Amino acid sequence: MKTILLILFGALLGIALLPYLLVRQPKMPEGTNLESAPFLFERAELLIDHTRYDEVAGEYLLEHQIFDRILKEVREAETFIIADFFLWNPWKGGIEGGGELRALSGRLADALISKRIQNPNMPILVITDPINRIYGDLAPEFFDRLASYEIPVVFTDLNQLPDSNRIYAPQARFWGKFFGSEEKEESNRLLPNPFDVTGEKLTLGQFGRLLFFKANHRKVLVTGHRRANPRLIIGSLNPADGSANHSNLALYVEGAVASFAGSSELEIAKWSAQDAANIHEGLGLEASKAIRAIEQVLSPMAASTLALEGQSSITYVSEGAIHATILAQLEGAQAGAQIDLGLFYFSDRKVVQALKEAIKRGVELRLLLDANRDAFGREKNGIPNRIVAAELMELINEGTVEVRWAATNGEQFHSKVMRIRGLRQDSLLLGSANWTRRNLANLNLEANVVVRNAASIGARFDSYFETLWTNGDGYFESLPYSDWAESGWSLRWKSWLYRFQEWSGASTF
Repeated sequence: MKTILLILFGALLGIALLPYLLVRQPKMPEGTNLESAPFLFERAELLIDHTRYDEVAGEYLLEHQIFDRILKEVREAETFIIADFFLWNPWKGGIEGGGELRALSGRLADALISKRIQNPNMPILVITDPINRIYGDLAPEFFDRLASYEIPVVFTDLNQLPDSNRIYAPQARFWGKFFGSEEKEESNRLLPNPFDVTGEKLTLGQFGRLLFFKANHRKVLVTGHRRANPRLIIGSLNPADGSANHSNLALYVEGAVASFAGSSELEIAKWSAQDAANIHEGLGLEASKAIRAIEQVLSPMAASTLALEGQSSITYVSEGAIHATILAQLEGAQAGAQIDLGLFYFSDRKVVQALKEAIKRGVELRLLLDANRDAFGREKNGIPNRIVAAELMELINEGTVEVRWAATNGEQFHSKVMRIRGLRQDSLLLGSANWTRRNLANLNLEANVVVRNAASIGARFDSYFETLWTNGDGYFESLPYSDWAESGWSLRWKSWLYRFQEWSGASTF
């Protein structure tokens, strides 16, 4: 009997381990993991979504620039538009009411439709993540309106990307071949909808695809012009109604870097559109035409657009190249350099280690973090930021390290930015990528830029960061470390959970 039980246990263990042995990760597809040359630029501007909260009046004070500039660029586009945004929907999650939230998603769709009516022959291409149809058929109605005006919406083919969830993904990929059946899903809407509490329930298949926890997380707009360079807006803003009050940063730039970014976006559209199921309302022909037409007008990058050492420049980096850039910049920071970080999520172990080593070398760090307590009306437990902050604060006697928390009131401090000022270093890195394994390890799709030696852009960021850090405008925009510091048993168990989630990918960060 004992022998039989051992055999049975071994067989079950073998079956459980089989997917981890047989399922192979796909390689990163074309148009990803890129680092451009440092480009000269005609014009660049730091765009800031500055969110304050007036506690006396009980209301938000929003000085937001990014979305209005996006609408302006859509209106002024002359030869093409590429729009690639991660979250683009009207859903508010668990946020009650929402009267204070600006309707970003529908307004962007309306702007694209107005442009189509104004210029029927101009190619317009929309790329987005399948989260916006909840990995099934629950897309917002404005995607239907875009399709009715022959504006193709290409949902990114996430099957082409490596899996971040090391535990779940191999099992789901392997057994899904035998048991998956999307045709039967419609009759199995059993699970609550985490994105829209008033929306339809989710099927088991939709929830299963959600648990892969991977995405096209980019936030990019590229527009073309007849007698001028293309323009790029790249940053951390999602045109989603539930995200309307978030603090964000973006860069507007004219020049060759926009062409480089646009070429990357077209590659994503190409391999995603190979599966007709990824194109909303079957506009496959329209998607192919738009891709070909944009390729024909996208400006070539001449050698004269490359910057020399010490000149003001902008470099495009995506996916794993962002990780390499962060590590290289931290490793190059010498004693006396000042690093200011503003991050929504910070968990990547290699970056944590590089930052600790920089602090020990005499680099001065100021770290402004979201406290990870709010997510679309739902409460979070502070992982990962409070755990990483505690780890860095252990070095307070070995170097100069300060941590403060963004004073949020239901919204998120959603920026992902690094500013370095030091000997032969003057840079600003920003974009879509959170500083996590999922966002930096060639898993998600991400897009960032590095601005070097651009005095006006650096000065604008420095002024903004200083206002947040010191509460210089008279509002509580940042809080001391002690307000959300973790210690004792709480820090211990959250540290274990954070390390497991970061390694396994079984998390939303």
